[in-house]
Amino acid sequence: MEYLNLYHILSTLNQCSVESVQSGNGFSEIDCYLHTERPVTDELVDKMIQINNAGGGIILLVGSAGDGKSHLLSKVKELDQENWPPEAFYNDATASYSPSKTAIDTLKKGLINFCDNNINSTTKRKVLAINLGKLNAFIDDPAILEMYGEIAKAVRPLFEGNDKAPNETDRIKVVEFSNKQIFEIYPSKDGYDALDSSFMSQILKKVVGKDNGNPFYCAYTKDLDTYEYNRKNPIILNFQLLMLPGVRKSIVLFVIEAIIRFNLSITPREYLDFIYSILVPANYSAYNERGAFYESLLPSLLFSGGNNTILKALSKLDPLKHSSTSHDSTLSLLFSSNSIPRDFQELFSTAHIPDYILARTNQFYDNNGRDIERTTKFVFRLQHLLNYHSENNTYDLFIDSLKTIFSQNEDKYGEIYQLVSTAIPRHYGSYVSKQDCIPLNIQGEKYKMFARLEMYPECPIARFNEDKNNEFYPYYKLVWQIPSHGNAELIVDYSLFEYLHQLTLGKLSITYENEKNIRFGNFVRHLASISDKSKWITIANSNGEDLIMRETFNRIQIQ
Repeated sequence: MEYLNLYHILSTLNQCSVESVQSGNGFSEIDCYLHTERPVTDELVDKMIQINNAGGGIILLVGSAGDGKSHLLSKVKELDQENWPPEAFYNDATASYSPSKTAIDTLKKGLINFCDNNINSTTKRKVLAINLGKLNAFIDDPAILEMYGEIAKAVRPLFEGNDKAPNETDRIKVVEFSNKQIFEIYPSKDGYDALDSSFMSQILKKVVGKDNGNPFYCAYTKDLDTYEYNRKNPIILNFQLLMLPGVRKSIVLFVIEAIIRFNLSITPREYLDFIYSILVPANYSAYNERGAFYESLLPSLLFSGGNNTILKALSKLDPLKHSSTSHDSTLSLLFSSNSIPRDFQELFSTAHIPDYILARTNQFYDNNGRDIERTTKFVFRLQHLLNYHSENNTYDLFIDSLKTIFSQNEDKYGEIYQLVSTAIPRHYGSYVSKQDCIPLNIQGEKYKMFARLEMYPECPIARFNEDKNNEFYPYYKLVWQIPSHGNAELIVDYSLFEYLHQLTLGKLSITYENEKNIRFGNFVRHLASISDKSKWITIANSNGEDLIMRETFNRIQIQ
């Protein structure tokens, strides 16, 4: 590879670069270097072998746009060209190759060897990469169902609930991207050690690893040797910060938190673009150290937002946006100091922060308080980057609930179900709750109405693979058995968990525009609809007195 300086080689990570878009036809040199194996690769290869053993068949590689399906095909299509020639890989199931035909028409024709009449006898092999939306449209087409009923039967569970697995056969296999997370959860580990991302961590290490085979590191060392000024270059300084293992660990944990809290779906190309964005300032071509030193460094770039999906989410996690007694005390100390406080100095020294950053920061402190606000913000963010912790206690509790259910720790199921029980009346504006009762409406100040409903919690449902810690959904389903009415179910993701937790802390729900409120409101209204409200109503007043109204043989009894 010809020599590129660090700026230009990092630009290949930019989402707008040619290298960021995979067609499934091969790798560039940078692609080859950055390639990181994912468990889904092994799964696809295993199912290709199973199809070989069956004599022929089809594999549906199902996911969403930009999730890495094309990249995966580029990797596996070279493995077994005898059984899987290039034409066996159908990479773009969203496109039509004729102006007069739809994508569905193209699929219908291209998959003729795998229709119901041929699927059990075909010797052909096919890997079909297709997005969930297009697959749903495909199997809902009446004409398709007549010809491809077996394929439709295999993938139908994907659209019936995320706790259901596909109905695979010997000749029809499915590889899902939707339940393959970009990070892992380890229920047996404590604290933040329970979370990691081998994929994200490996990519970061590939970019900054001290290896002569690393084109990024080679460009970095070449730049340092070529120009003395480069020691002050923000890209060089950011690269040095990213070389620190603690910084990389924190970045991974921050991104995982953003994924869970804000329901992000991150594609590999977005992640590479994110790395570019935290290393290369947007104003790099017009960089001026005096006016943009702090703003051009990684801790600022990480939390300052931008066009990248990940950066937009991380801006909400900016420690400067979260007020607390501890934060206020630390910021006050930094703002009133004449130099970096000793505790911070020790932390930065232990972490091996680049000398020029520390020297320049102390210069700002020494400069009669000039730029002290900018300096304080930078040092505060840098400290959080070196010592990750979530500013949101609810997030920690949610991770604990996921671990509880994934590890099937039945001793703690009661705490999770109690969270919902406590939240039900508070959703309707009441701190009053009644055993085996459901509130019927928005509660008044003096009188509150409840109907009888017996609910028996069952084991929660979650799809988690103990052997593949990245194969799960970041939510779970709570189930109650209700006599004479079957089961009631509630899917709890972070958004809903946060809402329930806020209710238990005393917040009363006053708006219903929010999706999480609506979802929980629908659940409570369903419970009310199947309650014994036509036969038994409890009216509680503000003095703690209950009035029970019962109907017996068409007569109302009051007790």
